[in-house]
Amino acid sequence: EFYVRLSNFQDFDVWQKTHFFMVDERFVSPDHRDSNIAMVRDNLLNYVGIPQLNIHHIKTHQKDVKASAADYAEELKTFFNLQAGQWPVFDLMLLGIGDDGHTASLFPGSSGTDEARRITVPVSHDHLRNERISLTLPVINNARQVVFLVTGDTKADVIQQLIDEKADLPANRVMPNNGTLTFLLDKGSAKKLKDLERYSRQEDNISLFVL
Repeated sequence: EFYVRLSNFQDFDVWQKTHFFMVDERFVSPDHRDSNIAMVRDNLLNYVGIPQLNIHHIKTHQKDVKASAADYAEELKTFFNLQAGQWPVFDLMLLGIGDDGHTASLFPGSSGTDEARRITVPVSHDHLRNERISLTLPVINNARQVVFLVTGDTKADVIQQLIDEKADLPANRVMPNNGTLTFLLDKGSAKKLKDLERYSRQEDNISLFVL
């Protein structure tokens, strides 16, 4: 729904100057029903004026998920002109949070969550129907602005775990180094938080809003 609403702002001049990147992707064809880029194209990209050359999706035609992750890492290194040891700097990174506390495709217990050297990782997990490619936490934490957009009653438990209980879950390891972190929640996902007033102010570059 967020992308559908965003697509209504078709006349924004900023679209022509926007570069769009994917945080993660399933290792499926780009027209597959489970493809993230297919979903974003159908709901946003087909309606706004981002030039096709500015859409940097994760290519999944390679022989395996490892090759796909490596290819995307090379594309990012080239685009951002990175030297050894440098991380890309994204202006804005939009993330969700899963019921289990995962974000991007970094799941609890997954080795990719602890990756500290690579830009991207291939992701395999027992409960996943498809293998995935994901940006790593060092990349996410190097962004200028990170926004968690979380909606629905089914996310109330994990939001309480993350915010009230400070649970050690992948989403709680998103802590921008020099940027800001914003939680955008609806009433359903925020309904189990103990003291909403406490979260209405900005502290330590972290903001929380219930919409």
